[in-house]
Amino acid sequence: MFLAIIRLSIILGIALAVCEASYVLCLQRVPIHSCASMRCAVIGDAASSEHHPCDCFKIENVSGKKKKWYKIELPHGNHGFVTNDHCSGNVPQC
Repeated sequence: MFLAIIRLSIILGIALAVCEASYVLCLQRVPIHSCASMRCAVIGDAASSEHHPCDCFKIENVSGKKKKWYKIELPHGNHGFVTNDHCSGNVPQC
């Protein structure tokens, strides 16, 4: 019985670690784009010095340089993208 409780606690701990939300911190106010490209429409601004919930990032090649785009969660279940120019976070690639 005691062993079963320990195993269940370990499984619960792993599940919580995997489901833990990731965040991106922007050091300046940056534009939020509708997709992971500078050609996409700007749909708002990410506030500086705030943590923004983030699922993952995408990579875009621009003139031979790799630009990282973070997919952040917006109010009402929408998503937007910010670049790694002034934002950073430890999230997986999409």
